[in-house]
Amino acid sequence: MHAKPVILMVDDDAEDIYLIQRAFARDDEGIIFKGVGSGVELFEYLNQEGRHTERLLSHQPWVVLLDVNMPRENGFDVLKRLKQDENHAHLPVIMLSTSKTENDVKLAYSLGASSFFSKSIEVSEMKSMAVTFCDYWFRFAKVPGGY
Repeated sequence: MHAKPVILMVDDDAEDIYLIQRAFARDDEGIIFKGVGSGVELFEYLNQEGRHTERLLSHQPWVVLLDVNMPRENGFDVLKRLKQDENHAHLPVIMLSTSKTENDVKLAYSLGASSFFSKSIEVSEMKSMAVTFCDYWFRFAKVPGGY
């Protein structure tokens, strides 16, 4: 029996988390989708601290979706901290942004991002991205913790 893939999204906009979660809602995948609102909460989730002390161990993320544009600590700063954390540096991180600038894409990869996706307001485009994403990350790619 395979463990269910877990996606953890970090975004300060709860509506964006909801919309992307809906795009990933596929009965055949059995994906567990979790969302947190900041980099601080990301580390609380990963380390089972704060309001995440009761989180199931099986809900450790296979992949992190990380928004670039967040207040206080932007996604690039969070990515840098995550990749410097020896307990979590192995996690694949996919940056999400409305930005499509070459500088943002280069910076994300230079800091250790596994990929960079542009957010879309089109539901069909988001669903298509989610299908491709799931096929790649949960069917073909080998990820730490994934089975």
